[in-house]
Amino acid sequence: MKEVQSGEWFISQTRYGPMVHAKLGVAQENSGKLVTLVRKEAQRLTKEDGYPLILIDGPPGIGCPVIASLGGVDAALVVTEPSLSGIHDLERVLEVCRHFQVPAWVCVNKWDINPENTRRIEEYCQEKCSPVIGEIPFDPVVTRAMISERTVLEYSPSMVGREIEKIWMRVQCLMNLQKEERRDFSEEMAEIPIS
Repeated sequence: MKEVQSGEWFISQTRYGPMVHAKLGVAQENSGKLVTLVRKEAQRLTKEDGYPLILIDGPPGIGCPVIASLGGVDAALVVTEPSLSGIHDLERVLEVCRHFQVPAWVCVNKWDINPENTRRIEEYCQEKCSPVIGEIPFDPVVTRAMISERTVLEYSPSMVGREIEKIWMRVQCLMNLQKEERRDFSEEMAEIPIS
């Protein structure tokens, strides 16, 4: 047995603050360990520099890296597309969120490419108590913004940009509600005697 480097992690400075990210070698394993390492480094930076929030962009699916992405988070925003594989992956990741007791909210990207499947997603999410908090329409402006190395909001005023802003506002409101619920719950717990 000899040691093999499976991947590398990096800290990059962006105009929005630091970004901790990694690159896994082709056909290498231990991606869950790499995700965990990236998260720990992001937590260290957050504590040192006083950032109020860590956003984790997790991989699709339900494998080890997804579980490493979801462990110990306050909430998950699950982004899906209205395709059969998108619906299948959504169902699986919502089950993982439920298993780990992570509140999950859903965003349907490119909702208008298949409105019927979007309705199926909405119905499923309502049944599973994971609200759809946004639906982003298909728009080539997203690709043009990426090519110009800008966010959609920086690139051009668009319906996509406005929907992303609304989703962000909803996420902030939901996160604030969760903080209040946790505070109330912890105050109630403090009154319970420990035997």
